[in-house]
This record gives sequence, C-alpha cells and structure tokens, in this order.
Amino acid sequence: MLETQRRGFTMIETIMVLTLVSIVAAIGGPKLSAALQRRTTASAADQFVLTHSLARSTALRYGRVAQLHVDTTGKRFWIDVDTSANGVGQRATIANVRDVSGDGLVMTSTRALLCFDARGIASTSGSCESGDATVIFSHGATADTVATTALGKVLR
Repeated sequence: MLETQRRGFTMIETIMVLTLVSIVAAIGGPKLSAALQRRTTASAADQFVLTHSLARSTALRYGRVAQLHVDTTGKRFWIDVDTSANGVGQRATIANVRDVSGDGLVMTSTRALLCFDARGIASTSGSCESGDATVIFSHGATADTVATTALGKVLR
C-alpha cells in the first residue's frame, strides 16, 4: 500500500510558532513604542531649531524684524516678516507653518513671539518677547527641550 504524504503544518507546529511570535511581540512592542515616541519629540524639536535659525537668517536677509510665532495651543510655529519694499507693514509668512500636532505630542513654551532684528539678534521691540525661551516637546514619558538665550542663540 502506498502512503500519501501530506503537505502543510501540524496544529502543534502552528501553535508553537504563534506562541514564539507572541512572546517576541510582547517583549519588543514597548521598546518599539518608546523609540517612536523619542523620534516624534526629536523630530518636532529639530523642526523648531531649523525654524528658529530660519527666522534669524530671514531678519538678516530682509534687514527687518522677523517674527517667530509659537502657538502651543495649535502645536505649530511659523515666521513672518515685512516684505514690502518701503517697510509699510506688508507681512508675509516665510516657508511653511510647521504643524507638529502629531498623536499625543504636547508642546509647551515660555514665549509666544520671538523676534530678531536686522542683525539677527533677539529683539524685544513692540509686542516681541525676550529671546530666552524654553520650548518642550513631550510625548508620553519622553521629552525634548529646546532653550534659547536672550541674544537668540539655540541651546539644545
């Protein structure tokens, strides 16, 4: 009599593989989640540092006060500057409004409006606030802090 060979996996083999996959997922899941949270906060902090630098260089380029707006409620920040030829107040947003309102990301700041004069130095003229700001991006137990000095330099 000929025996026929069956192809496939037995139920015990399938259960063993699923058990091993479950154990690996249970061990690696929290570490993966923490790594994603770290990347979220670091990315938002990096975007803020780049925008801060762009605000300073925009002030130098136009020779006018550039404003860095920090909207913690909307979790966004942007730059605007007077781009008119004669300085009559025609303000334009430079680059894009940076929106960091990702899932679970919290943004706090000690300042809402940072300004830079034509030399790229922090200014307190008009409604501008002092350049020494602290902006914190947090997600769960992970946080990234960007601090700036009174002269407008970034400390990270």
